[in-house]
Amino acid sequence: MKFDSTPERPFGFAWAVGAAVLATMLAFPLRGSLAEANLILIYLLAVAFVSVRFGRKPGILASFLAVLAFDVFLVHPYLSLQVSDPQYLLTFAIMLAVSLIISHLTVSLRHQAQLAQQREHRANALFDLSRELSGALSIEQISDIGERHLRAASHGRAMLLFPGEDGSLAKNGNDVADAVMLIARLVYEREDATISAGIRYLPLRAPMRTRGVLLLFPSTSPQVSSPEQERLLQTCAAQIALAVERVHYVDVAQNAMLSVESERLRNSLLSAVSHDIRTPLAAIVGLASTLASGPALPAATGRELARDIQDTALRMNRLVTNLLDMANLDAGAVKLNRQWQMLEEVVGSALEEQAGMLAGLRIDVAVPPSLPLLNFDAVLLERVMCNLLDNAAKYAAGGAAIAITAQLAGDTVQVAVEDNGPGITPGMAEEIFARFTRGAAESALTGVGLGLAICRTVIEAHGGTIHAENRPQGGARFVFALPLGSPPAQAGLD
Repeated sequence: MKFDSTPERPFGFAWAVGAAVLATMLAFPLRGSLAEANLILIYLLAVAFVSVRFGRKPGILASFLAVLAFDVFLVHPYLSLQVSDPQYLLTFAIMLAVSLIISHLTVSLRHQAQLAQQREHRANALFDLSRELSGALSIEQISDIGERHLRAASHGRAMLLFPGEDGSLAKNGNDVADAVMLIARLVYEREDATISAGIRYLPLRAPMRTRGVLLLFPSTSPQVSSPEQERLLQTCAAQIALAVERVHYVDVAQNAMLSVESERLRNSLLSAVSHDIRTPLAAIVGLASTLASGPALPAATGRELARDIQDTALRMNRLVTNLLDMANLDAGAVKLNRQWQMLEEVVGSALEEQAGMLAGLRIDVAVPPSLPLLNFDAVLLERVMCNLLDNAAKYAAGGAAIAITAQLAGDTVQVAVEDNGPGITPGMAEEIFARFTRGAAESALTGVGLGLAICRTVIEAHGGTIHAENRPQGGARFVFALPLGSPPAQAGLD
């Protein structure tokens, strides 16, 4: 990309002579048939042509040659500088003045056209640079984009240096001489541009602080610098500095969000440990102390205390299991052991495992035996069913009933677990699947708000979906869908 004005070409003066000769050759045969004023226009046309194509100085030369040729060849006496009428001197003066004015105006227009073209190139270059920088997400991307555009703008090698983790300017993998690096560090610290050994050092100034240093190395083919090119380089440096500052503050914002989220999860975990785990432990200790140190108790009372200890321990085990399951799922430590199995077997094993929690509740199961085999991890899907049943049992109302249904729905099998409890708080249908989120912020019910989050993670790992909704007759309904796939028996028929 070239931003310097086009200089007068050396052969432009030869063209000025040639244009005067050509104009004379055209006018000479017409000197008797056309008025001299018309013949002057031929010379003015030649002057305009030379000025437009070759610049100001050749145009001035063409103006003088046009007057001279007109006097010698077209004004009586011919082939002489003398004139028969003194009025021709005024004609020559006006002709020279008009020729010089035409030369000046044409050169000025040519220069303005060049400036307009240069500004268009500058605007396009800045637009392309800004567009690419707007999508950059790292310092490395900004460096690659900036150096590529700066090479095109400066016709030479460009290098960007950014501060390291300690805040001082670093090489960032670039091969930079120690002397060059020393000057770059001084420019970075003092924020002053300089030139040393032909290398230009420009600080990347951003609104908040200097974000690095731009190095422009001399080109092997010297280029004439211009104010437009200088402005382009300065603007490119400013755009790069703004992009670096934007990426920096995006990182700061992300780190702040991560810190806030980590703190929230930490507080939620501490709350769970301090309340939902410590309380069952205290109950177990109290009940065990009663059994161990109390007076002789009737057998029925002892059995009742033992059952209470067992139920409390199982409740605490479920809490710990959920915490460990979520940690394993997040770490990617759990691998799906998918096999083609019957859904009703998983439902049955989940009901058996949750028998103590579901005691006293009416359970309605409608899982047709005609459902096709599904490809899933039985252990993880049983954990999903257990969490959904545990959730339904907690929030079920008096005389509670829990319904489990399964049916074909397009290319999926939908499984629903329903209860007749208070239902889902409006606006919480999606939020309850987030970690450490519960249907009621303050509740006497145990739980840390991980059961539904585990359900969603497991179901989505199987390529399915899960959602929650309120039943028209009251209560909540949790539905998950698993893809049918192609069971082995069906695959063999294809």
